[in-house]
Amino acid sequence: MTEAVPLTPTPDKAATNGLRLIVHADDFGLSERVNEGVADAHLNGILTSTSIMACAPAFDHAVRIAKATPSLDIGVHLTLIEERPLTDPAKVPSLVDETGHFHKHITVFAKRYFRGLIDLDEVRLELDAQIARIKEAGLAISHLDSHQHVHMLPGILSVAQDLGRKHGIAPMRLPRETVSPYMLTSPGGLPRVAQQLVLNHFCNRARKGFGPTTDRFAGFHYGGKLDTAALLTVVSNLPQTGTCELMCHPGEDDPASDKLHWGYAWANELSALKDASVAAKIEAKGIRLISFRDLTA
Repeated sequence: MTEAVPLTPTPDKAATNGLRLIVHADDFGLSERVNEGVADAHLNGILTSTSIMACAPAFDHAVRIAKATPSLDIGVHLTLIEERPLTDPAKVPSLVDETGHFHKHITVFAKRYFRGLIDLDEVRLELDAQIARIKEAGLAISHLDSHQHVHMLPGILSVAQDLGRKHGIAPMRLPRETVSPYMLTSPGGLPRVAQQLVLNHFCNRARKGFGPTTDRFAGFHYGGKLDTAALLTVVSNLPQTGTCELMCHPGEDDPASDKLHWGYAWANELSALKDASVAAKIEAKGIRLISFRDLTA
């Protein structure tokens, strides 16, 4: 791993009064190549925060990187999609398919959820085990979010909030991204906007009494495809004040990945987060980089 100092712009008066931005990587623990990309984006780019998947294959590798990189903020990436549960599959039958893995996609999970086929007691058992594993590994947890934003489904949200209180974790992601004109003209933009509007519906229902979170969210529209040009567009359209989370998915090239069907361009996102033009744009806009730790500081 490259030895470097993470980019932390010195706050000036404009930055203090302007936007405070969390640049956050999902899927820490998914693979060693993703883990190395997250570390690189933090040490040599603008990334400030990540969230770890307790049930992912490269969890132990991610823990080692996290402990070696104390400046990297760590949250829990609650996972009920595609991976294998920490709990015995026989104890969470509503959450798994015939292979003993979680259901393949949020659309499959959501259909089962709204048909009453997901047992919330099983959800609680599994998510509690995920948070406990991360705590037992010795990592300080700053916040909760989830794989494919499954925690925004109403019943799942209640479970996640209860577990946050149990484990002393207050901040949580609210993935509500405002629809901007550039989204309507980008390739494949309209279907992605439609998905965002559905997600925003659940976010709007959850806002009252949600707890510590950012004022705004960005990154869903370009999820998995946030190259330098796209990142510059997103940064140009960020709000002027308040707090915002920018979600991204950096990683190193991995032709052998079993997640190629996602269509993610991990290496392009890593390159974008390290690009000097992006850092210059953030500085020019007076944006201060923070992490979820700072929401309750």
